[in-house]
Amino acid sequence: MNRTNIRTIVSISLFFLIIILFITAVGIQILDKLIDPQILIEGYLNPEKPVSFLVELQTIITAIHVVTGFIFCGLSIIHIIKNFKALKSYLKK
Repeated sequence: MNRTNIRTIVSISLFFLIIILFITAVGIQILDKLIDPQILIEGYLNPEKPVSFLVELQTIITAIHVVTGFIFCGLSIIHIIKNFKALKSYLKK
């Protein structure tokens, strides 16, 4: 792949990842308000007890959010490296 294609792929990927991060962040906040804290405490005290659907959904959404965040950070570094010349010229102006 040439340089332009990598820059394009990274930029488009960052765009979609920020959308995923936003949606999962909102989902985590909504589920946090819906889940009774007592259910979480009982789950930690008695791990054999089955957890509710909302708790499992929040766990999955949180995992997606964290993994997406790490990928976003890595691609952001690549994005800065690939666009460093342009960034440098912006700072000189």
